[in-house]
Amino acid sequence: METFIHQKDQYGNPAPGFYEFDTNVVEKEMNLSIPLADMSFDEVMPGIQLCSFSLLEPGNFLLTISDTKHNRSISNMPFAFNVFIGQGDILLNLMLNNLLLSVVFSPFGYADGSASIVNGSGLNDSIAGEIAHPAELALGAPSEITPVSSVDLGNISTGHSKVLANAFSVIYIPEKSGIYQIYVFCGNVLLNGGNSFRKEVRAGGVNVSLSTIEKFSSKVPKMIENEIAVQLVDSFSNPVLSQQSRLTLEIASVNKSGFSSGTFVENNNGTYSIRYAVKDVGTYEMCVSFDGKRLSPCPFGVNVYGVEYFPKANDDKISVWEDESIAFDVLENDYFEGNNASIVESSKPDRGSLLQNGHVFRYTPYKDYYGNDSFAYTISDVNGNLASASVKISVLNIPPQFISFPTQLQATEDMISPRYGGFSAFVIKYSDPTEKISVTLSARFGTVFLSPVRMQFWQPIWVEFSVKKGVDAAKDLILEGCVEAINLALQSIQYLGSENFYGDDAIHVSASNMNGKNELDVLVSVEPVNDPPIIKVPKFITLKSEDKSLIFDKAIDNFEFSVGDPDLLGYPGNESQFIVTFSVEVDKGFLVTSLASELLKTTELKVMSSYQWQPIQTYVSISRHFMVKANGVRFRGPLNECNSVMQQLSYDVRSDSGGENGAILTVKLNDMGHYGCYSDCTEKIAAPLSAEATVHLIQRGLMSSLSAHTLGSVIVVEFLMVLSLGGLLLFFTCKCAMHLVKERRSISVQNSQLSSMQNSQKKTSSTDFSEDTTNFTGCCSSPFLLSGQTCNFRQRSNQCLGIEKPGKNISSSPRSSSNHHLQTPPGLTPLSIEKNQKQTVRSVL
Repeated sequence: METFIHQKDQYGNPAPGFYEFDTNVVEKEMNLSIPLADMSFDEVMPGIQLCSFSLLEPGNFLLTISDTKHNRSISNMPFAFNVFIGQGDILLNLMLNNLLLSVVFSPFGYADGSASIVNGSGLNDSIAGEIAHPAELALGAPSEITPVSSVDLGNISTGHSKVLANAFSVIYIPEKSGIYQIYVFCGNVLLNGGNSFRKEVRAGGVNVSLSTIEKFSSKVPKMIENEIAVQLVDSFSNPVLSQQSRLTLEIASVNKSGFSSGTFVENNNGTYSIRYAVKDVGTYEMCVSFDGKRLSPCPFGVNVYGVEYFPKANDDKISVWEDESIAFDVLENDYFEGNNASIVESSKPDRGSLLQNGHVFRYTPYKDYYGNDSFAYTISDVNGNLASASVKISVLNIPPQFISFPTQLQATEDMISPRYGGFSAFVIKYSDPTEKISVTLSARFGTVFLSPVRMQFWQPIWVEFSVKKGVDAAKDLILEGCVEAINLALQSIQYLGSENFYGDDAIHVSASNMNGKNELDVLVSVEPVNDPPIIKVPKFITLKSEDKSLIFDKAIDNFEFSVGDPDLLGYPGNESQFIVTFSVEVDKGFLVTSLASELLKTTELKVMSSYQWQPIQTYVSISRHFMVKANGVRFRGPLNECNSVMQQLSYDVRSDSGGENGAILTVKLNDMGHYGCYSDCTEKIAAPLSAEATVHLIQRGLMSSLSAHTLGSVIVVEFLMVLSLGGLLLFFTCKCAMHLVKERRSISVQNSQLSSMQNSQKKTSSTDFSEDTTNFTGCCSSPFLLSGQTCNFRQRSNQCLGIEKPGKNISSSPRSSSNHHLQTPPGLTPLSIEKNQKQTVRSVL
């Protein structure tokens, strides 16, 4: 037994999925449950299960299908069926838990699906309303067996079917046009190799009485094209296609001069459209005919008015931020008569909710939605004329929002803050995780940059992430990428203030997308650090040859002569409260300057008779200033007073002070531990820092005429002496060069003579010599002949070679032969000495 279960919901729609069922079979007469050892459920296709089991004995049985827990069974259970040896079909529709199951039971039979043949005119394309005769012939089945007269007509819901009590013939009349898929079953065996038959049913001839004019307007504007639509159907209301050439538009009015129309156009769904225009205002009667037969209604009247009689609705375009709503009047840009119109109809948007209050709509997009949406509306004027338009809505992404940010940041002067990592409180939120957004950071009195971040091993979020500087402002740091990458980068933000800056600063953060931007300012408190003071003076200053001369004359001097402190730049209070200790002193002579009377209590002097600083005992104040003259001056005061004293500082030379040849000026500045806070900020006082500089003061004097002539004469004498020494050096250099050239030529001549003599000796060494010639072989470098001495060919020496006087035999070694010939060692050149000549020895070195 095989059962196909077609799962459907309560509305008749297929319900895919594997739902678990259980089957119980009971023998009716004995009321005994039949065990089903091979029962199985398989999903053969979405929404269809195959239930199969075996019954080995014929008889009457009751079938119960229920859920797996047997709590609820299928309606109309139990179902009675009979098992016999034969062929037949049983069709059953069951309902369980809102699922419609179409179950077909097929007992054992003898039909062979692969050998069966299905044919007949019913398988061919036909026209709606014609009788079709598909014939089924089961080969190999006994002809006397009559099948159960049952046909499943569930798949022919749109047509009319008729069953004749014929053995293998089915007659049906398709009434609806379209494409059909025909399946032929013998029991539960699908014939034709399991494939369906494709059949096309075409519409029949046009039925004029059922065809109508679908669309026309009884009120139309003049000089504007208007449309008429016609629906052509056959006797079964099937749309008829390709009949546009047989349609005609007729006008029944007397005035036809201002009327123009086109031709009918097919819309591929059985409807046909034509457009016409009328020049003059009036009432016109028209008809549409098909092959001369007029379609109803005929005639239909059309009233033509001026254009201003009809309302005109224009499309609207609005924008709204995501998660926000917007109210707007759609009639604001529409035209209608009487200054009064009403909205008679409106559609619903797909991505949001719409509320209407008169002419005003309020649109609210769904949560977290951004993109495009739209709806349509229709208005009616006082004359009942209609006009339609649409509203196109752009739901914009909200610019990136700061969901977390610090209220205040702490930094230190001239130091990167924080020293490790970055400020980790910046977090932004954005609805689109893949869209590229931008975050710009900048500081008014500093620089913002990224600290080194952890290595990322090919994470997609970093593919399009970029960091760059601003074009207009190089101090801007711009981060671009998706929101996840930017949030990670914001955890590495560091701040560095400008040089010597401290106090209050702000980091400006701007997060933007294509629709806008959000901005915020985060305060940065930069803690000051004590910086050493600065003294700007030259190393040497040349003074005028006067007893008293100004050290710095700004009218003629172009060098800097001042003091300062970098902490004064960010000092929040008055500069007069920034107090330092300033001192100047010379080792010779005196310093003369003018001081403000406010400095009297802190001014100390150093005189030549004492090496200690002493307070002022007496003074004379003129115009709130007093003059001092001493070897050194020291006081405590603001920096502007220190620079004022330096500008007025003069050097005074006395005959008994020894300052005629210059002196050394020493300038000292001590910041007293202040580094940019108020004078009462005692908890932020650091260790005092000081600076010191020395200046060599050179006293410039006038030279007498005698000294000038003497100096000139010395310079001339020195020039002449240097010129003489140069000429003498040139003479000896040339002489040495000439001598070297002569020596080189002499050596070349000697080398050539030696070479020619060696060649002649080689020629005579192989011949016999006369008695007055003694032959020997030897080498000047031999220790037996030279006794450690080197012989020269130009030296005359008998001792060098061990040669006796003429008439005597030559001394030879014990190994010499009787004829006085010496054996020549390898590599030595034989030499000859003539007895009749002076004994001359030439040796080859």
